Amino acid sequence: MTDNLDKTYTAPKAPVLRLRPTPENEGIKEGQLDVPRHRDGPWIRHPDEIEESVCTLSNAQFPLDIDVENYRIFHRERMTAFTKYIRQWPKSERSGQIEVKQVTIVESLVDMERMLETSKDKIERAVEQTFVNCDIYLEPGQAWPPSNMERFGRDWSWNARGVYYRHHYSPHWVTADHDLWIPTIDDSMFDDPTEEHRRARAKNFLLHVMDNERWNKSEYAWEADAWTDVFGQMRNDPALAADKREYYAEIPDVHPVSCTLTGKSRFAKRIPDATFGLATFRPKHYQNAVASYELDAERLQALALHRYCGLISDPRCGEADLVFPFAVYEAKGWNGDPREARHQACAAGAAYLDMMDALARVPGPSEVRDREYQFEESHSAQVFALTSFGAQWHIMVGYRRPRLKREHAGHPGVSDTVYLYQRVWSSRIADERSAWKLLYLVDQIHDWGVTTFRDYIIRHLKAWHRFGRVAWAGDASTLRFILGKDFATCGKTITFDTPGWAKNFGADFKTELKQKSGKLLIKICIEEQPGEPYVRCVVGRCGTEHYPGYAIFSPEEHLRHYARVHNGTINESAISAFKEMHRRVALDVAETFKASHSEERRKRALEAYDERKGKRVKRNFQGTGSP
Repeated sequence: MTDNLDKTYTAPKAPVLRLRPTPENEGIKEGQLDVPRHRDGPWIRHPDEIEESVCTLSNAQFPLDIDVENYRIFHRERMTAFTKYIRQWPKSERSGQIEVKQVTIVESLVDMERMLETSKDKIERAVEQTFVNCDIYLEPGQAWPPSNMERFGRDWSWNARGVYYRHHYSPHWVTADHDLWIPTIDDSMFDDPTEEHRRARAKNFLLHVMDNERWNKSEYAWEADAWTDVFGQMRNDPALAADKREYYAEIPDVHPVSCTLTGKSRFAKRIPDATFGLATFRPKHYQNAVASYELDAERLQALALHRYCGLISDPRCGEADLVFPFAVYEAKGWNGDPREARHQACAAGAAYLDMMDALARVPGPSEVRDREYQFEESHSAQVFALTSFGAQWHIMVGYRRPRLKREHAGHPGVSDTVYLYQRVWSSRIADERSAWKLLYLVDQIHDWGVTTFRDYIIRHLKAWHRFGRVAWAGDASTLRFILGKDFATCGKTITFDTPGWAKNFGADFKTELKQKSGKLLIKICIEEQPGEPYVRCVVGRCGTEHYPGYAIFSPEEHLRHYARVHNGTINESAISAFKEMHRRVALDVAETFKASHSEERRKRALEAYDERKGKRVKRNFQGTGSP
């Protein structure tokens, strides 16, 4: 059992935020700490155990752009020279001159069919060793044997991209500007009567696990049982959306020898086994108690499609059905690789953290980097990554932050951003108690997702929706001005540029985005058509945070509303004031409509638009050649 949270305590029902405490060693000078120092890696439990001299390595021991064959020659010559140097010493002095600083144990991939007859603890230790794989993080420019490059190159490549995994959770790994929440286990609750339903679920889950192991079933069986037995309640929650949903990411290329970034990248599509995010709603769903106006599907899609917003909320870019994922799951059967499951889950979580980071910042075009955060606690976005290798489960929590000095910040060939994952819990599901613990933790993540996390997302969306309304209103005004009042039936439309995130997609996808934007723009124009003049009452409950005010279309209606709803006194002064108010509104609407729909101006703008469109078509034709 590798359960490092059994002795913690929390309430069994709702999850409680556990904030980062003040480090116990804060204020202690470096020389006062007497602990062994090691190279930084996944097994390190505390920052004070890291050998700082290694982390500050700045001079590469070999050219970072060297190819594989030349590196083998370089390393062979280097070892020959080193051996020759050692042999100059007398044999009696060699043992005193050489100090073993660290030993790396390379484990072979776990063969579950062979190990199934051994004890539960031995199986867990073997799987954990394989899961971690490399016990040292990337050290750019450090010359390792070619065999190490081949064995650990994938882990080091993800370090260069910013993804780090720590096997032991500690609040000391969390920077002071983040408040991570993690689920906890109260082991004494197992026999509590209130846990009867969860124990029944655990017993059913255990039966499926034992059956899968007995018959050595494929990855599909493990994944299907997880959907039903572990994530069933999340799947049935109307506030959440769960799917085997693809995401798109620009993955930096890594040099095969140095494992550092080359400056190039490739655009990739990945499909995790399960993704959990927030559900969206449409007008027909608003009678649902959990529906939220901020999570309206069409409004979120509008934010993604507009070139000045480009806020991606759904991993399936351009859609808005499953938004802002907070948990991802990857399953592997016995024939799979637990290391691959970790890499895939952490890479997906990194993409989701990028989406939440864009949301948390002040609204603006996606091309503008490093905008200010909306609130002081906006940094505190996090995701959960869950993996299973047969019956062995891992739960990790990850967050996003700038790269630190100990991670070689500023070194060429590494990312500026780090996605740090820490193991919260892991165990082999071999009995009812371990199955119950997994469900106990997942149910807490579920509760956190529909409460704290959902509130965080909704709070940050409000500013984006205000920004998006202004952006789309400008396009709607342009459309009405150029095409006139018959814009919805004239058979023409105006196409605007696609958002910045669409640059890596193909021409067909961009055309589809423009069509979606065009339809959405026409709908917005129809809804905003200037009709009968009116004023809005925002007194008292008539104007709320989400409603712009009660529409009133005549002075007579205004007087009745003023008297009945607001208990106002009707006199000559009130009658005169309301009549004057509606007269001015009617004049303003008429002048605005006349100015924006002048026939002469409309024709000139339409001719200019057709001319620009013709030039674009001509350039595209010349660029592609005759058919």
